[in-house]
Amino acid sequence: MRYHDFHLRGYTVTESGRKIELHLAYDYPGSAEKDSRIEFTDVACYHFSHTEGAIITDIAEEPLREFIKKEEEFLASAAAQDGLRFWRSDASDYLRQLEEDGYHAWRLESAIGFSGFIVAQAVREKEPNQPLQPTAPSGRG
Repeated sequence: MRYHDFHLRGYTVTESGRKIELHLAYDYPGSAEKDSRIEFTDVACYHFSHTEGAIITDIAEEPLREFIKKEEEFLASAAAQDGLRFWRSDASDYLRQLEEDGYHAWRLESAIGFSGFIVAQAVREKEPNQPLQPTAPSGRG
């Protein structure tokens, strides 16, 4: 996946929060501009802070058990305040459910203040948006 030193141009949350697409751009003077789209699917939860001016340095998978342990207080608070998909009673039950359903945790790091995480079943790099090309008729009828 292409992301190191790419600027976070924005992100899109769709499917009632179950899909997140990061919009990244490598656009430094003297270099050809490159776009990257990274999509997380079947998202259980996510949190981003300080997105303005973010330059992504890492998107690293973290063992789910370690992630839940580090973020237990935050997750419990989020579950109590806003609700949290799959949260029923506590962090150990949450971990058990996520593991059973094949979830993973990723940390997003930045050179400039941004931090975040995403818990989802899968991540992939999408092909950059390409303009539509006209197609020639096939000659078949």
